[in-house]
Amino acid sequence: MTGKSKIKKIEELSIADLKGLMVNLIKYLGYNEVVLDSNAIVAINKSPLSSEKFLFILLEQRLSGNVDIDSIYDTIVKYQDTHMANVVYLVSEKNISSGFEKTISQKITHFKLNFIGRDRLIDLINENYNDFWKHKDLNLIEYEKHFCDNLSKDTELKKLKIFNDKYQKLLDIYIEPRIIYFYEDKTTQTPVRKRVTIDDIIKSNKPTILSGDAGAGKSTFLKKIGEQLISLNLDENTTIRNIPIYISTIEIYETNCEIEKLVIKKLSTFFALESLLDISRSYNVRLLIDSIDEFSEDEQKGILIELRNLSERYNFRYVISSRNSDKMESLSDSLFDSYHIEKFNTEQVKKFISKFFLGENAKTESLLEALKENRIIERLPITPLTLSLISILYEENNLEIPATIADIYDNFNSLIIGRLTVSSRIEFVDISFKERILSLYALYLLENDKHTPLTKDEFFHYFNEYFNGKTLPIRKGSLEEVLEYLIDNTGVLIVKDNKWVQFSHDSYMEYYAAVEIFKHRRDKEDLLVENFFDFKWQNSGIFYAGKSKDMPVFLEKIIKKLKNANQLNQYMSGVLGSGYLLQALYQTDNKLREEAIHEAIDLNTKSTEVLIKLAADDMVLFKNYSIPILQIMNLLYFYENFNSITVKEPLKMAFSRLYEEYKKTRKVIFALKSVTIALILDSRRISYSKALETIIDDDSIMKEPTLYSILDFSFSTLGGEKYDKLKKEIRENYFPKISEPVKELIKLPASRVRFTKLDTVLSDKKVQLVVEGKTDAEIIEHAYYVLTNGSSP
Repeated sequence: MTGKSKIKKIEELSIADLKGLMVNLIKYLGYNEVVLDSNAIVAINKSPLSSEKFLFILLEQRLSGNVDIDSIYDTIVKYQDTHMANVVYLVSEKNISSGFEKTISQKITHFKLNFIGRDRLIDLINENYNDFWKHKDLNLIEYEKHFCDNLSKDTELKKLKIFNDKYQKLLDIYIEPRIIYFYEDKTTQTPVRKRVTIDDIIKSNKPTILSGDAGAGKSTFLKKIGEQLISLNLDENTTIRNIPIYISTIEIYETNCEIEKLVIKKLSTFFALESLLDISRSYNVRLLIDSIDEFSEDEQKGILIELRNLSERYNFRYVISSRNSDKMESLSDSLFDSYHIEKFNTEQVKKFISKFFLGENAKTESLLEALKENRIIERLPITPLTLSLISILYEENNLEIPATIADIYDNFNSLIIGRLTVSSRIEFVDISFKERILSLYALYLLENDKHTPLTKDEFFHYFNEYFNGKTLPIRKGSLEEVLEYLIDNTGVLIVKDNKWVQFSHDSYMEYYAAVEIFKHRRDKEDLLVENFFDFKWQNSGIFYAGKSKDMPVFLEKIIKKLKNANQLNQYMSGVLGSGYLLQALYQTDNKLREEAIHEAIDLNTKSTEVLIKLAADDMVLFKNYSIPILQIMNLLYFYENFNSITVKEPLKMAFSRLYEEYKKTRKVIFALKSVTIALILDSRRISYSKALETIIDDDSIMKEPTLYSILDFSFSTLGGEKYDKLKKEIRENYFPKISEPVKELIKLPASRVRFTKLDTVLSDKKVQLVVEGKTDAEIIEHAYYVLTNGSSP
């Protein structure tokens, strides 16, 4: 109800209605022994130390402008003389002017008079008696209260092992979803996508399907539809009010899929009815069906038929949430309006995390930065459920993704496969059998060169062959029925183009393959190592590491793999993978993790050299790039992948070793590696500044043109205001001395600088070739590069 509507409602109250309102309000405020005396109300306010009598005098007259002050004075004094109250209030449904308050207060000198006019009365009602603004249908009001009180009780989040009372705030977080409406343009006969709001769905008179991925917030959105329908009941111009009925999967299962019987059961507690026809004549009923995906196909058809019958007989409208709208439409003769909840975009992610860490800006910014820099938003199916898991785990141990990525998926997995099996045809002995089927298939696909999914027939054949001769942990049902159930009801597997059985998101395949190797096939661990430079295998390896967090032998194998990298794609993939892997293995020995950092930064150096070579060859992508720009690009790449509090100690150890090596050899490459790690340690996320202070205090580093240029660029790119003062100081102290070579380095393309005296950052090589000129070096290097298919010596 709007502010104007509330003012209108209050001002139109009769004296009898005002008395009724005040009696209820006084009780809600905690007063006792409330007694009416004509147009006055007496109440007692008790406390442990005292008991005070309050007198509320209700006046029908206007209390502004020209009023009969003497008559009002006599009325007030008469009531006070009768009741001898400790506190006296004058109450009016109209505005009480300040002039009137002043005049009557001056006239009454033997007790203090307090005032409750229209505006203060509205505030008191808003704070203490909000039900007053509702309609006068008492049965409906009780139903609405019951509906709203039960909204947060049935939620997936409460089933999490890590959920506890302090995360109750998650249940109050609601970010408006992006809803897409799919329809066919009648003119062009082409499918159209249109952005819509919750109001558009409520206005729809057709049966409605609301689709979205597992955890996308379909259940929450259905409940919001219910709340919105209830809020519309406050409109005084409404002739027929709404009754939203939220129906869960479990409730359907417990009533043997008899929807009409379930609806009557839900309503009969609040309304006297002999049949649903009684309700349909007085109310608009909206059934909010929270998924029937978990039922068998025959049961789904039966439910859809009953919903259609309820719609035709009683004009009930209904919304069904589903992971697969196409299948729902194919099972019914009804014409549906189809809506889809999109996955969260960056702005929605920011709003969600800001609400979770309300008032904790540092935590909010840190987690958002981690999600952005680690490209998690691109790699994971970001939904309210996964964001909740990410936020809870970050709150628990202050570790960001990817350190907790396996934990996030473990919890997500326990929800998805731990759901009650509502099909009457299947009964599991152990729900881990569901996980095993998913993990077996994931590893099968991962081992397939192109990760090509099986057709549905091939999928069934594969598992029939695998489980042939094995005892199945199912009490009831066949293997085929179990497989069909997993495809249709988990949201993890989908059938694409009505043919191919595939995982709904690549990360599911990578996670479940890791589960299979970790729990059942440790003999396949070497495959994770051998294929570490393949993006999907690498992700699976990170999940695998996160299952334990302490895997020294596995890390040793990965380090050996990194040593054998010899091509640009392997260098880049090795840096990316080792950065994430070390975060997942945050409980592994720091000395061993330090070794991995040294290997990774060597790969970063080699990839920089290849990029500089490509730029010098005038490759279109890097043509005219200067050497410092290419070095900065790769420095930032390494920075993003290793910038985590979980890697702080091994980074400190690596810095000490590299800086000592620089002091001993004076080779610029060791200084550049030291600078790279010092910048990471000085990041907001790690906040260890000593390493960078050491770099800044070393004149030999600051006077080296390439290193100076890299630091200057880095301060501008990474720090913002943080480095402004520092950048100004080093420019004043060092730039005048090295301005000419710095200007040349920045201005000239790599082809002009390479193999000259300005090209000072050279990696440690076992063999050094001495040639006549720059061109000879370029020819020999290019020949090796071409003959070895892009390998580096």
